[in-house]
Amino acid sequence: MDTLPRRGALLGGAAALLFALPWLTYGSAIFRRYGMRDDYAILREALEEPGKIVRVCSTFGRPLYGLLLEASLRGADSIGDLSELRLLAVTGLGLLAVAVFLLLVREGWAWGPAALFAAFLPLTPSAQVIVSWGICWPHTVAMLLGAGAFALAPRRWPFTVLGLAAATLTYQVSGLVYAVLVAAALVARRDTSLPETGRWLARHLGLLALGLGLAYVTTQVAFRSGWMTPSPRLTFERHFWDKAVWVVTHVLPNGLALGALNRTTGAPPVGYPLMVGVSLVLVAGGVALEGRREGLAASGRWLLGLVLLSGTACSISFLAGERWPTYRTLFALTGVCGVFFAASLVNLGACWPGRGPRVASGVLAGLVAVSAWLAHRQTLELFVEPQGRELALMEEGARQVVPSARPRVFVLTALQSDTSAPQRYLDEFGSVSVDAEWVAKEMWKAVVRERFPQERDVSRLYRFATGRVAPERRQYDILVDMRRLRRGP
Repeated sequence: MDTLPRRGALLGGAAALLFALPWLTYGSAIFRRYGMRDDYAILREALEEPGKIVRVCSTFGRPLYGLLLEASLRGADSIGDLSELRLLAVTGLGLLAVAVFLLLVREGWAWGPAALFAAFLPLTPSAQVIVSWGICWPHTVAMLLGAGAFALAPRRWPFTVLGLAAATLTYQVSGLVYAVLVAAALVARRDTSLPETGRWLARHLGLLALGLGLAYVTTQVAFRSGWMTPSPRLTFERHFWDKAVWVVTHVLPNGLALGALNRTTGAPPVGYPLMVGVSLVLVAGGVALEGRREGLAASGRWLLGLVLLSGTACSISFLAGERWPTYRTLFALTGVCGVFFAASLVNLGACWPGRGPRVASGVLAGLVAVSAWLAHRQTLELFVEPQGRELALMEEGARQVVPSARPRVFVLTALQSDTSAPQRYLDEFGSVSVDAEWVAKEMWKAVVRERFPQERDVSRLYRFATGRVAPERRQYDILVDMRRLRRGP
């Protein structure tokens, strides 16, 4: 029998490996020189307009997000400094993997499935966005707050509520990682009746509702007092039936696909519908086998948890007026789907005494390995390299600036269809940053500032214009044609 020190050493070793996995997966992307659309704006705002980042984030009910972002950019003045934000994101995901593993073991999961599920979470498409997009690193803080809130529930419920409120005031949907851990605890419960499970779920969901409610009241007080100004985009959904259909058809499949990536236009890659189908069949089989092993009430527990917790993971997106199924808002939903996927595999393995559990663990390990490979490749091919090409085109134009001549600069913005990436999903994977005039202006100023670091106001070195249609040749001295992305810089 393992001694306590040996158990502690094994736990520590597993935790160290889990913390290291995101670094190994994303290490080649962290320190590359590139940025995403908003990254260039926040660099300038942190340097030229202190406090603006906090004010803008507060309009969306995310004041803590703004504080974290502005604090992390203190002293940053170059595009290369964005790597520090990506470094924070990887660190946060590594800590989250460790926290999830330890909490799953506490809740009764076997070490193998617990470690493999915890390893999977930082490899999802949602995590890839958070790592690759510098301004997204505070998402990981909200996730850690959600995990910490679960660790304290339900006995220290006031701290649970405060933790969930803080997570919500950082980034609303990321704090819903709490629902992922509730799902993980539910599938580990045995010998409990359906009513008892219902009461247990009600307690956890009640704590989550209290946390979200406290954050909502806080923002409303701040809005009414004038400390924060609400964004016009901060609206509630009014057509709930249509929204429910939209969630089921546009959001839920992305969660069920686990590590497989969707695309904006055209048919999704073959692996995407295949993974959605496999997840549905496997989870349905897992629910049925749970009933066979533990009785009909056990199937009812799983179904109740699956419906309620999947709905909880989508709740904020469902209530919000906007309909934008981005991966950066889907971490919790993917996690809940992943919990039932992993638990169903364990159930299937238990039906085959001897080799079954090892085969189930092998399949789960294969999912982690494929997800790690996809996360590494997609981060490079759909974020780092396309954004690097956009930056290279801007820098090519900036090298032509002669301050004494004060040249007329025109940036011809691109369309999303001009992307050089092999695949695109909304404004995240493979998207074009310089498809809007404000992005062109911010990126141009960032590259010129790096070329002339001694200048306090680089905007006086050039005359800038941008648009989708190029003017006559005599109206500009330097043309930066972002449509060249289709052919490469």
